[in-house]
Amino acid sequence: MLKRLPEQLREAGLIFLITRGVLFLMAPLAYLTLPKIEPSNQDFPPLVDPRLTDTFTGIPHYLFDIWAKWDSVWYLQIAQYGYAAGDNSTAFFPLYPLMIAIFKPLFLGNGVLAGMFISLSCCLGAFYLFFLLVEMDYGRDVARRAVFYLAIFPTAFFFQTIYSESLFLVLTIGCIYAARRNEFVLAGIAGALATLTRSPGMLLLVPLVIMYGQSRGWGWRPGSWDLRKIRWDAVGLLLVPLGLGVWMLYLEMKFGNPFLFTSSQDNWLRQFIWPWEGGPLTGLWRGFREAWNGMGDILSTSDQNFWPVTDRDPRLWATYNVMNFVFTVGFIGLGVAAIKRLPSYYVAYIFAVLLLPLCTPSTYVPLFSMPRFLLTAFPAFILLAIWGERNRWVDMLITVTSLALLGFFVSKFVVWTWVS
Repeated sequence: MLKRLPEQLREAGLIFLITRGVLFLMAPLAYLTLPKIEPSNQDFPPLVDPRLTDTFTGIPHYLFDIWAKWDSVWYLQIAQYGYAAGDNSTAFFPLYPLMIAIFKPLFLGNGVLAGMFISLSCCLGAFYLFFLLVEMDYGRDVARRAVFYLAIFPTAFFFQTIYSESLFLVLTIGCIYAARRNEFVLAGIAGALATLTRSPGMLLLVPLVIMYGQSRGWGWRPGSWDLRKIRWDAVGLLLVPLGLGVWMLYLEMKFGNPFLFTSSQDNWLRQFIWPWEGGPLTGLWRGFREAWNGMGDILSTSDQNFWPVTDRDPRLWATYNVMNFVFTVGFIGLGVAAIKRLPSYYVAYIFAVLLLPLCTPSTYVPLFSMPRFLLTAFPAFILLAIWGERNRWVDMLITVTSLALLGFFVSKFVVWTWVS
């Protein structure tokens, strides 16, 4: 029966099964052997609701419930109780929690199982579409390696948690894949759904506009733009903002404030700075400054400073700032390197993904969650795959480093310590 499946699906599926299976074995071992942090004692206590997350006992608890941490609880709460105006829940866009609510009856009302089913299904779909997308231009070997690098990226364990990462990724890759096939209406539908999942879905307009212009034979010179070549399928581009419009209309009708999703970001100490006001440079500068200060904390703090219950060792957040800065600068470098290696729409999307969080730095951890946000900059993994295919030492470096950090991050996540 497996031989009847498309070969690309079999290869992507094998990567999916191996990488997700190893994480399912590693996470319970970490949970059972590492000290767990009491969430209520942390400097920035996360949302906790055992009624929603402690759905099993024994082995099933260690296999499934341990993945419901941090933002997972928000999605489960929204799926169970809906949105409220004053609890900051509107910071989370509606498509993923809506899907949890829809699928819960299939799992006897268990939101954890429903959420994980959605995330894992979308993860497999994203790997498959990514394989097809890369294969179109670079061949099967590069496609296989690109999917593998994406699957073992240090924060790729979020693809099986109750987070919207998998859903958002399958929709964004699906959007670009449809546009690559000149199916712009289908691309617009996928883009609208991506925007209903997370606000960065709006960034898909950047590569879509470039791809549509190229499909009409337009170049970078204004004189080459012939508006008579625009066809009815250009409506697909207009569909992308529709998701945000639907969400804002809901907020206006229920709470009388269509921009409530932006003010809710204050709970995470984010501040939007327009690009022309130095937004991305401000975010990057703050990230560098905190990383530099963090190195001082790491090198000067006595090693007799323990934090068995709380997260108040100054080296902890200092290390986060350093890691966030390294990830960010690394992807900026990949974006620059991609200019000569990848199509312009891929390069534009990498920088668009970087631009938005750099324009919304957080107060104490400016590059807050950047290693997770970078998962959606999937063209960067194509570039890495091209390099890895050509040089086995580069391949080994990427593989070993990614696997080591992936194991480290997933171990931290399941014991209630912050990752990204």
